Amino acid sequence: MAVPLAELLTAGGLVLHSFNHERTFDRPGAGVTVLFRIQAVDQDGAEITVYAGATTSPAAARGPALRTSLSGTQLFLWLHPRDPLLPDLAWALSPEDLARDVFAPGTSPAGVGVRVTGYRPLRRAVVHASSGLDGVYLKVVLPGQAEELRHRHRLLAASAVPAAALRPGPAHRSAVVLEQLTGTPLLRGLAAGSHGLSAGDLTGLLDELPAAALDLRRRPAWAERSRAYGQAAAALLPGQRMRVQALAAGVESLVAELDPGPVVPVHGDFYEGNLLAAAGRITGVLDVDGLGPGHRVDDLACFIGHLAVLARLSPDSALPGELAAFQAGFESAAAAAGSSPAALNARAAG
Repeated sequence: MAVPLAELLTAGGLVLHSFNHERTFDRPGAGVTVLFRIQAVDQDGAEITVYAGATTSPAAARGPALRTSLSGTQLFLWLHPRDPLLPDLAWALSPEDLARDVFAPGTSPAGVGVRVTGYRPLRRAVVHASSGLDGVYLKVVLPGQAEELRHRHRLLAASAVPAAALRPGPAHRSAVVLEQLTGTPLLRGLAAGSHGLSAGDLTGLLDELPAAALDLRRRPAWAERSRAYGQAAAALLPGQRMRVQALAAGVESLVAELDPGPVVPVHGDFYEGNLLAAAGRITGVLDVDGLGPGHRVDDLACFIGHLAVLARLSPDSALPGELAAFQAGFESAAAAAGSSPAALNARAAG
């Protein structure tokens, strides 16, 4: 990658000194994207640190990116934060722009702090920005998705679900500005066995999802994509290909044949990482992009699927016991919701 990265830096008036691989994002069928941390020399001879992305995804051609090739593979490169498909990421990371457009009039850019808390190249990013005691989160999405996300937050604002409130911001930006929520990630309480929540508390929270969510666009449940996940796992673990493909086919068959129950409002990505808790109650529901019509059993299965992996990774924590308790509670909830324990477990496997 030295030659393509040097070419990218030259276009920006920089000279490559060294670079390190940061992370790879492999999306079967959609391309591979890699992030790099680069030491470069600027026009004044000073050494600076910059970040760059490189992808094989042809979708990047829609935005400002350097087009080149490496060993016959077409590549698109960019310097962070100029993500070719997230045009407002640079705005969301600019203290000057945020001081003017988001925080109180008269806010000094020098007092605005920004940090990236999540980034999936070419897809979305989350930025935390603060000015004194005032803090917000900015969710940067693909152009055309921002208004849909704002609409979901408006629906939830009229419900009892503790989702983040919208902060006024430029309506033309593909970055949604959200108020901060209170509480700590539910995973901490689950790992320690100290959260004070029951399966009924979580199903009760799902009961509060607004009925108007049924009018939104439906997204496939995670379990309905098990074949694609199997293909991804088989590509990364070729020695396990036959086993992985058999597992994926088995899950797919069960998901198709077991009744998931009626269509109801769902969160769409309901797991401990998207829940904040304090004093034995849920204080924040995050990542509501998937709010819409679906099956209750899929929200429950998402939670169980994540918890099963975490329990396997941390067998000495309270997580295995939490998994057993929530699985039993959710199996009863699945039956009460018009589905079945078998469908819950099949979809959790998916």
